Amino acid sequence: MGGISLRPHHLLCIQGFRGQGYSPSFIANMARLIDRLEAEPEQEIQIVTSADDVCIACPHLDGGVCVRPESKVDEIDGRVLEHLKIVDGDILTWSMLLQTIDEKVHSSQLDSICDGCRWVDLDYCTNGLEVLSQRLVTAKD
Repeated sequence: MGGISLRPHHLLCIQGFRGQGYSPSFIANMARLIDRLEAEPEQEIQIVTSADDVCIACPHLDGGVCVRPESKVDEIDGRVLEHLKIVDGDILTWSMLLQTIDEKVHSSQLDSICDGCRWVDLDYCTNGLEVLSQRLVTAKD
């Protein structure tokens, strides 16, 4: 299998995914992608600040650009890049990215990092980060 491309904000969205999304095809694509990442934690991920492997099934994608009204994805991507100390084009394994997320993002920071995201108020991502942290601690034991 080839590498996966992910927008920076999707690194956090994946943590909070609960089987909801913009359309049935978007949800199915996200679920398949997460299954692949979980099955292959050493899978290489290329960080991109444009349409990625999550976006390909989004009904708001038009010509490779997010056209969702009042979308703040570019701003959120920038804050995630800065917070995780990664850059557009970086290639890291999924396991390395999970470790980085766990080390650098605390659930209390999501309101500022993800300001403008309609999903952040649902606490899915907050809970997802807590589960990630517990999973990584358990894996070390």
